[in-house]
Amino acid sequence: MTGVGGNTSIGNPVHDGINSHGLRCWVTAAVPVGAADLRRFAAALMTAIASASIAAGAKDVSHVKAFLEHASGFLHADTVGDSNDVKVEGRDGEPASGFSLVVNAVIYGLTAAAVEEATETAVAATVKRFGLVRTSGTN
Repeated sequence: MTGVGGNTSIGNPVHDGINSHGLRCWVTAAVPVGAADLRRFAAALMTAIASASIAAGAKDVSHVKAFLEHASGFLHADTVGDSNDVKVEGRDGEPASGFSLVVNAVIYGLTAAAVEEATETAVAATVKRFGLVRTSGTN
Protein backbone atom coordinates (compact mmCIF):
# COMPACT_ATOMS: atom_id res chain seq x y z
CA MET A 1 0.00 0.00 0.00
CA THR A 2 1.35 3.42 -0.88
CA GLY A 3 0.76 6.19 1.63
CA VAL A 4 0.89 9.97 1.44
CA GLY A 5 3.55 11.23 -0.94
CA GLY A 6 4.33 7.72 -2.17
CA ASN A 7 5.70 6.62 1.21
CA THR A 8 5.19 2.87 1.36
CA SER A 9 5.76 2.71 5.11
CA ILE A 10 2.43 4.43 5.79
CA GLY A 11 -0.59 2.18 5.67
CA ASN A 12 -2.67 0.11 7.95
CA PRO A 13 -2.43 -3.66 7.42
CA VAL A 14 -5.97 -3.94 8.82
CA HIS A 15 -7.14 -2.43 5.51
CA ASP A 16 -5.48 -5.13 3.38
CA GLY A 17 -8.13 -7.08 1.53
CA ILE A 18 -10.76 -4.32 1.61
CA ASN A 19 -12.03 -3.32 -1.83
CA SER A 20 -14.94 -1.25 -3.03
CA HIS A 21 -17.07 -0.51 -6.04
CA GLY A 22 -19.24 2.50 -6.68
CA LEU A 23 -21.72 3.26 -9.41
CA ARG A 24 -24.11 5.97 -10.47
CA CYS A 25 -26.94 5.35 -12.89
CA TRP A 26 -30.44 6.39 -13.87
CA VAL A 27 -33.31 3.95 -13.36
CA THR A 28 -36.73 4.30 -15.01
CA ALA A 29 -40.15 2.76 -14.51
CA ALA A 30 -42.95 2.30 -17.06
CA VAL A 31 -45.44 3.22 -14.32
CA PRO A 32 -44.47 5.68 -11.54
CA VAL A 33 -43.19 3.89 -8.44
CA GLY A 34 -44.62 4.89 -5.07
CA ALA A 35 -42.71 5.47 -1.86
CA ALA A 36 -43.36 2.03 -0.35
CA ASP A 37 -42.04 0.25 -3.47
CA LEU A 38 -39.00 2.52 -3.66
CA ARG A 39 -38.22 1.69 -0.04
CA ARG A 40 -38.66 -2.04 -0.75
CA PHE A 41 -36.38 -1.71 -3.79
CA ALA A 42 -33.69 0.05 -1.71
CA ALA A 43 -33.85 -2.60 1.03
CA ALA A 44 -33.81 -5.47 -1.47
CA LEU A 45 -30.81 -3.92 -3.21
CA MET A 46 -28.84 -3.79 0.04
CA THR A 47 -29.62 -7.44 0.76
CA ALA A 48 -28.82 -8.50 -2.81
CA ILE A 49 -25.40 -6.83 -2.85
CA ALA A 50 -24.47 -8.19 0.57
CA SER A 51 -25.67 -11.70 -0.35
CA ALA A 52 -23.86 -11.66 -3.71
CA SER A 53 -20.65 -10.59 -1.97
CA ILE A 54 -20.88 -13.35 0.63
CA ALA A 55 -21.70 -15.90 -2.08
CA ALA A 56 -18.59 -14.77 -3.97
CA GLY A 57 -16.46 -15.50 -0.89
CA ALA A 58 -16.33 -12.20 1.01
CA LYS A 59 -15.16 -12.50 4.59
CA ASP A 60 -17.17 -9.46 5.68
CA VAL A 61 -19.55 -6.88 4.24
CA SER A 62 -17.98 -3.73 5.62
CA HIS A 63 -20.67 -1.38 4.32
CA VAL A 64 -23.13 -1.16 1.44
CA LYS A 65 -25.05 2.04 0.88
CA ALA A 66 -27.32 3.49 -1.77
CA PHE A 67 -28.87 6.86 -2.49
CA LEU A 68 -32.06 7.17 -4.57
CA GLU A 69 -33.05 10.66 -5.65
CA HIS A 70 -35.96 11.86 -7.77
CA ALA A 71 -37.79 15.15 -8.32
CA SER A 72 -39.57 15.17 -4.96
CA GLY A 73 -37.84 12.56 -2.83
CA PHE A 74 -34.54 11.25 -1.55
CA LEU A 75 -33.84 7.93 0.16
CA HIS A 76 -30.66 6.48 1.59
CA ALA A 77 -30.21 2.84 2.46
CA ASP A 78 -27.39 0.96 4.13
CA THR A 79 -26.37 -2.36 5.60
CA VAL A 80 -23.32 -4.02 7.08
CA GLY A 81 -24.45 -7.34 5.68
CA ASP A 82 -27.17 -8.56 8.00
CA SER A 83 -30.50 -8.58 6.15
CA ASN A 84 -32.23 -7.84 9.48
CA ASP A 85 -30.19 -4.65 9.85
CA VAL A 86 -30.98 -2.88 6.56
CA LYS A 87 -31.93 0.75 7.08
CA VAL A 88 -33.88 2.87 4.59
CA GLU A 89 -34.54 6.48 5.55
CA GLY A 90 -35.28 9.77 3.87
CA ARG A 91 -38.01 11.82 2.24
CA ASP A 92 -40.49 9.79 0.18
CA GLY A 93 -42.00 12.36 -2.18
CA GLU A 94 -44.46 11.70 -5.00
CA PRO A 95 -44.41 8.53 -7.13
CA ALA A 96 -41.42 8.59 -9.48
CA SER A 97 -41.04 7.41 -13.07
CA GLY A 98 -37.27 7.64 -12.77
CA PHE A 99 -34.56 8.17 -10.21
CA SER A 100 -30.84 8.56 -9.80
CA LEU A 101 -29.21 5.61 -8.05
CA VAL A 102 -25.79 5.83 -6.41
CA VAL A 103 -24.33 2.70 -4.82
CA ASN A 104 -21.13 2.14 -2.86
CA ALA A 105 -20.08 -1.31 -1.65
CA VAL A 106 -17.07 -1.79 0.63
CA ILE A 107 -16.25 -5.46 1.01
CA TYR A 108 -13.51 -7.38 2.84
CA GLY A 109 -12.05 -10.54 1.36
CA LEU A 110 -12.83 -10.07 -2.35
CA THR A 111 -10.71 -8.66 -5.14
CA ALA A 112 -11.76 -5.32 -6.60
CA ALA A 113 -12.99 -7.14 -9.72
CA ALA A 114 -15.09 -9.54 -7.61
CA VAL A 115 -16.63 -6.65 -5.64
CA GLU A 116 -17.51 -4.94 -8.92
CA GLU A 117 -19.03 -8.14 -10.34
CA ALA A 118 -21.09 -8.86 -7.22
CA THR A 119 -22.36 -5.27 -7.03
CA GLU A 120 -23.20 -4.92 -10.72
CA THR A 121 -24.90 -8.33 -10.86
CA ALA A 122 -26.99 -7.57 -7.77
CA VAL A 123 -28.02 -4.17 -9.11
CA ALA A 124 -29.04 -5.65 -12.48
CA ALA A 125 -31.03 -8.45 -10.85
CA THR A 126 -32.80 -6.16 -8.38
CA VAL A 127 -33.66 -3.57 -11.03
CA LYS A 128 -35.14 -6.35 -13.19
CA ARG A 129 -36.98 -7.97 -10.25
CA PHE A 130 -38.81 -4.70 -9.55
CA GLY A 131 -39.72 -4.20 -13.23
CA LEU A 132 -37.39 -1.24 -13.60
CA VAL A 133 -34.83 -0.43 -16.28
CA ARG A 134 -31.30 0.85 -15.82
CA THR A 135 -31.07 3.39 -18.63
CA SER A 136 -27.62 4.90 -18.17
CA GLY A 137 -24.43 4.67 -16.20
CA THR A 138 -22.15 1.72 -15.84
CA ASN A 139 -20.04 2.89 -12.91
